[in-house]
Amino acid sequence: MLGKKDLKLILLLILTIVITLILSSCNFHFTITGILPTTPVDESVLVVKSEGSWIYGYIYIDGANTGVYLNSYQTKNFYNILCYQNIDVQLADGYYFSHTEYIRTKPGLNFVNFRYW
Repeated sequence: MLGKKDLKLILLLILTIVITLILSSCNFHFTITGILPTTPVDESVLVVKSEGSWIYGYIYIDGANTGVYLNSYQTKNFYNILCYQNIDVQLADGYYFSHTEYIRTKPGLNFVNFRYW
């Protein structure tokens, strides 16, 4: 039979595990100001934007073609990306690839702005 000390230890362990899972999940969002986030907390969005007339092409994420074409001065969104991952984004026009933009994703909106090719 478990004593009071053993039960307290088990409850403390369970509480620690639950808090760790909540804080490490992508769905957790903490704000000090009390302002609601602009996107639902369980949604991570990658926003890729062209900021020039010569910046266009197919969007590649982590070396894979997404099949999405970005026109000049256009914005494309990719929903439900993994949180807390390092990803790279490139544009490709024919056989020519742009420079690589790197981003560490977080819950909410993640912006990648292409200002030059």
